[in-house]
Amino acid sequence: MSSLCETVFMNLEIDQSERVPVVTRLVYEADDPFAVRVCFELQEDVAVAWTIERDLLARGLWQEAGDGDVRVAPHTEAGRREVRIELAGCGLDGEWGRAVFCAWEPALRDFLERAYEIVPRGAETVDVDAFLAEVLAAG
Repeated sequence: MSSLCETVFMNLEIDQSERVPVVTRLVYEADDPFAVRVCFELQEDVAVAWTIERDLLARGLWQEAGDGDVRVAPHTEAGRREVRIELAGCGLDGEWGRAVFCAWEPALRDFLERAYEIVPRGAETVDVDAFLAEVLAAG
């Protein structure tokens, strides 16, 4: 198997007391071994995708990790082990904002373990020539 796709539920934090469940797809492909695509289905016809470094997600299972536009940290909510994923960026309106999603830690850990079975840590390779050809063709 060279790819992995799993649907999980995450909670979008509206504020400290309110959360909204969000259907989320986690996608890992051996062709892009350093990355996990996280696709949030916010409404029936609205989805937002982020690409997050696989090792960053893994570090965030047990310690605060990341800076800038992606931060991941372990979190406990009502005795439930979670991983808090904070995403920051600029929206279509030009305004900066952030969104915080909480994933059930065992589900994220299981997904990452299977991703590391596909491409073990340290065995990642990137075809630089193919990458450059793709970038240059787009320009």
